[in-house]
Order: sequence, then structure tokens, then C-alpha cells
Amino acid sequence: AVWSKAEETAFLEFLLKALPSSGDGGFKTTTLNQAATHLKEKFTQQRGAEKTGVVCKNKWTVFKKAYHSVIEIKCTSGFTWSDEHGAGIADRKDDVWARFTKSHPHAKPFMSKGFDHFEIMEQLMPNQSKGAHV
Repeated sequence: AVWSKAEETAFLEFLLKALPSSGDGGFKTTTLNQAATHLKEKFTQQRGAEKTGVVCKNKWTVFKKAYHSVIEIKCTSGFTWSDEHGAGIADRKDDVWARFTKSHPHAKPFMSKGFDHFEIMEQLMPNQSKGAHV
């Protein structure tokens, strides 16, 4: 399926409205099927394959990986983050970035561009504190 930015935003906004009934952001098949129906009704001229509940589940997985990648970039010493320019790495041959993306492959798209949906994803993701003294 081909997703426009407007479709992605509508999908995430739908999930945000469904969040209170989902528990910790683990959206059930029913919710994802409803999201697919919502997208069909809102965007009658969709490109690519039909956006089914399974396609929505896969897109949600992609968004979660992107969100966690951005968190990793933000928490890694030596990197800066900009919503517009991502990690702000201008040199494709940057050795530090190459090593980082080897262990964090989902971070690659954010070398020099931001994650448009970070703020809504922050609202959708459960608050997970890490560490021994949390």
C-alpha cells in the first residue's frame, strides 16, 4: 500500500481516539480493521494496495520502529536531533553514523530528515521507564 502523509496522519489520529480502549497501545485487530474502514471512507482515491486491517497493523509496526529509532538517536551522546533535519548528519560517509545504524538499522531514514509523526507517536506509545533505579 502507498501511504500519503495525510493518510498516515488520519490513521494515527484514529488510533489516538481509540487509545483509551486499547490499554497500553497494543491495538487489537478489531481496532485496526476499524482504522482501515475509516481510511477507506475518508480517502476514496487511495493509491496502491487496499489498506486493510493487516496493512494497518504493519504500518503501526513501522511507526513504532521509527519512534524507537528517534528515541535512540535523541538518547545517544554525540548526536543532536531536529524535527526538521533528524540527526543532522550531512556526510553520508560519517563513521559514527555508520556504526550507529549498523546496530540501529531503522534509524537510517533519520540521518538528515525528521520524523513527521513523532509528537502523536509520543502520545500513542506507553511510557516505558528503563533502568535499575526507576
